[in-house]
Amino acid sequence: MEWRQQSSVSCEDAFTETQRWIEEVTGKSFGCSDFRAALENGVLLCDLINQLKPGIIKRVNRLSTPIAGLDNVNVFLKACGKLGLNESQLFHPGDLQDLSTRVTLRHDESQRRLKNVLITIYWLGRKAQLDTFYSGPQLNFKDFEGLLGLALSKALEEGSNAFVKDEGYKESHDSEGEESLQTRQSYYRGNSVDGFECVNPRAVRLNEEGTYL
Repeated sequence: MEWRQQSSVSCEDAFTETQRWIEEVTGKSFGCSDFRAALENGVLLCDLINQLKPGIIKRVNRLSTPIAGLDNVNVFLKACGKLGLNESQLFHPGDLQDLSTRVTLRHDESQRRLKNVLITIYWLGRKAQLDTFYSGPQLNFKDFEGLLGLALSKALEEGSNAFVKDEGYKESHDSEGEESLQTRQSYYRGNSVDGFECVNPRAVRLNEEGTYL
């Protein structure tokens, strides 16, 4: 599925909901209106996952240096893996880097990277929802429909596999349930470079071309 098919749909709801959820779970404010800058040092992300799974991160580097921030982000992503998120559901550490000084940066590159961050938060929110030991604030998944696409969002809610083709979506029920999909980390790229013949709903991320992985 091409990203440009979703470009007309606002993702602002997903950004707003992500900020709300992180702030409510951690009890801490973003401190600024810049989504990327608020998460760049990884401290809020580490605090978030420690609230979801207490003690999963033993040490958070609170030094205000780029290296400390990168260390925290990597620790957060590793913790996400421990909770069951697979690699295709995780953003790249570089997605939170400041790209404003890069002269050759494509206009939409920064937004693409931030949307990868949103996708990881989405999957983390789903994990929190399924955790019987977690009783804190829940993520509103409907606010991510503009990011993932309405049909795919519904398929994910139903715990089914979504077959994505250029002409639309075709859903088939997975009787094993959502948690069984955790083991299915492989996905298949279709013949067309513009879309996928089949996509694992637990493996949604944007690549450098702006298409879903």
